[in-house]
Amino acid sequence: MAQNIIDILKQEHKMVLSQFSELSSKGMSDREKKYSSLKENLMPHLIGEEKALYPRLEEVEGMRDTILEAIEEHSAVKTLLGQLDSSPTSDEDAWVAKLKVIEENVEHHISEEEKKIFPEMQQKMSSSELSSLGSRYEEAKRSAMPVAAR
Repeated sequence: MAQNIIDILKQEHKMVLSQFSELSSKGMSDREKKYSSLKENLMPHLIGEEKALYPRLEEVEGMRDTILEAIEEHSAVKTLLGQLDSSPTSDEDAWVAKLKVIEENVEHHISEEEKKIFPEMQQKMSSSELSSLGSRYEEAKRSAMPVAAR
C-alpha cells in the first residue's frame, strides 16, 4: 500500500531542515556539494506538491486561499535559490546570509503546512485518498528529477 502523503512530506521536511542547518554552518567543507544535495531534495519536493497535492487541495472547501499562498511561497523560494546559485560561495558571510533567508522562508512554509494544511487534510480526506495522493506525489517527484538537476 502507498504511503500516506502527510507522512512522506513530514519526513522530507525533517531532512531538508537538517540540510539547511548543516549548510548554514560557517567554515564547512564541501559546501557546493551539500548545497547541490539540498536542491536535489528540495526542488522535486516543491514540484511534487505543486503537481500532485495543491491542485487537489484547491478543490477542498476553505483551502483555496491557503494553497494559493503556499504556491507563492514556493515561487519565492525558487527565486531565492536562483539568486543563491549565482552567488559565490567564496564570500561565505554573504552566501550564508542568503541561505538563512531561504531557510526562514522554508521553515515558515513547513510550519503552515504541518499546523494548518495537514490537519485539514486529515479531517477532510480518507486514508485511501491520502495514500493515493502519496503515490501521485512520488510520481510527480520522479518526473521532476531532471528539472531539479539544473
